[in-house]
Amino acid sequence: MAKRLADIRKEIDTHGVTFKNHIENSLDKNVFDLIDKLSQTTEVYIFSGIIRNYFLKIKDYRDIDIFIDGVIDIESFITDYNYRKNSFGGYKITINKTNVDLWFLEDTWALKNSQSVLDFELAKYIPNTAFFNFSSIMFSLNENKFYYTKHFVSFLQNKKINLVFKPNSNYALCVVNSFYYSEKYKLRLTNKLKKHLKFLHKSISVDYEDTQLKHFGKVYYSNEDINNKILKLNITDKRISNKTYEKMYKLDFNK
Repeated sequence: MAKRLADIRKEIDTHGVTFKNHIENSLDKNVFDLIDKLSQTTEVYIFSGIIRNYFLKIKDYRDIDIFIDGVIDIESFITDYNYRKNSFGGYKITINKTNVDLWFLEDTWALKNSQSVLDFELAKYIPNTAFFNFSSIMFSLNENKFYYTKHFVSFLQNKKINLVFKPNSNYALCVVNSFYYSEKYKLRLTNKLKKHLKFLHKSISVDYEDTQLKHFGKVYYSNEDINNKILKLNITDKRISNKTYEKMYKLDFNK
């Protein structure tokens, strides 16, 4: 029987120090030293896969994503490593066999494209801008504290991949990653996400193979594979028709 949501929240809230010890012992020493040094200068937040895998008890530490809340000279910290600046103002850093994606909190795509006026702590808002529910959580290295949404709690309860925030800078990658993570970690897709994937596939004209080469450096699914996977998606809840869904969630694909 699944745990109660209240019990899951309590478990998340009590794992702050344990998670910090976990990443210190699991990550490459140079990687942890870098983020530890950054935390002595500014606020550092860890997000994405490493947190998901921690709570799923999956040992995979080849990638880590971090936000920093402050304008500092990042390049003075990473001169000894291979790195490049991406088109969104962040940095992709390679330290031994670990990839570190580093972003300035205020430069994230979701914040730049939000129509809301944010007058509260950004760290409490960022988890709401994740595309997937398993990514709607962040860890403050300075506070030893998780910031998360109800969507992440539900993910730990039912182990289903769901959609949280529809707008995204790379819709094609969202489609690919839905199948990639579902198959890699044996997680089911919700009806809501399946419907959105069908909507995206119909709405965008894109080369999924090129998207994968740019992101992964290899192709996991051919364009035909993706098309076939979309066609095979079985949506059991059809209370909202595809036509109605498209009207409700018309997105600007030119952003």
